[in-house]
Amino acid sequence: MEWAGKRVLVTGGAGFIGSHLSAKLLSLGAHVTVIDDLSAGDMERVPNGVSIIEGCITDSASLTNAMQSSDAIFHLAAIASVPLCEADPAWSDKVNLQASLEIISTADCPVIFASSAAIYGEPVEIPINENHPITPVGHYGQQKAAIDAQIRSLGSQSTPASALRFFNVYGAGQDPSSQYSGVLSIFIERATTGGQLSIFGDGEQTRDFIHVSDVVQALLLVGSSLADEGVSSPAHASAFNICTGSPVTLNQVVQVISSQVEGESPIVYEPSREGDIKHSSGDSTKLQSTFDWRPETSLADGLSSLISQAN
Repeated sequence: MEWAGKRVLVTGGAGFIGSHLSAKLLSLGAHVTVIDDLSAGDMERVPNGVSIIEGCITDSASLTNAMQSSDAIFHLAAIASVPLCEADPAWSDKVNLQASLEIISTADCPVIFASSAAIYGEPVEIPINENHPITPVGHYGQQKAAIDAQIRSLGSQSTPASALRFFNVYGAGQDPSSQYSGVLSIFIERATTGGQLSIFGDGEQTRDFIHVSDVVQALLLVGSSLADEGVSSPAHASAFNICTGSPVTLNQVVQVISSQVEGESPIVYEPSREGDIKHSSGDSTKLQSTFDWRPETSLADGLSSLISQAN
């Protein structure tokens, strides 16, 4: 689909991924509306030219107003903090589950949902493909898994929808002082200021880090297919891993960052945190074969860009 002139809603558009997506859509000529309650998002992230509705997706009136006349909805809004979901499961259920179900059931245009690798829980095999057992740990993973499953159960008479299972997304705009930030932004902020780098465990745990620009490209490809082909799209009622398939250990990450930053930051190993998954590596073959998508930003290049911005 050509995005020029299309009316696109981005829920959570003042957040890290949502703001990058909004900026890209705007550059493609789309009319972008963002709904965000700013509990985790930042208005300064939202590019000029985007219409902003400050409100929570749990408010049906605000949500209905935001969804009106949309040609596509990218649903990224969520309580993404695992500790917050555990501390207040009733509220996270309203945001992450009930509001998401309302969007899927009432939208009259394609919905692209930000699912999560958290739905897989502790991996039983690596790399993780979309057929891996779904055994989430905690409320956040369970809520994401429920919406993911709802989308995959949709039939030919429903709203066109797809679920994209994000692995460890990183890039410019993650706030290292926020509990919602990824570990890379935290490491870089501390390394460039001479701060202590804390690693929980032995540092040999692996993660699949994917740059936000590659995530945005995947969102747009799936969104275009749903908008063009509706329920006939191969993306409809389906889920896709968004990952590189190239896992790295946290020790390797620290080595790369340290090699590009002047000075030395002490590395401190702390006890492993309960519930942390030891190894995570995704398989994005399904998305690659369906939409000819490829992750284009290597971790070394992505880190180098972040470090240069931090200096």
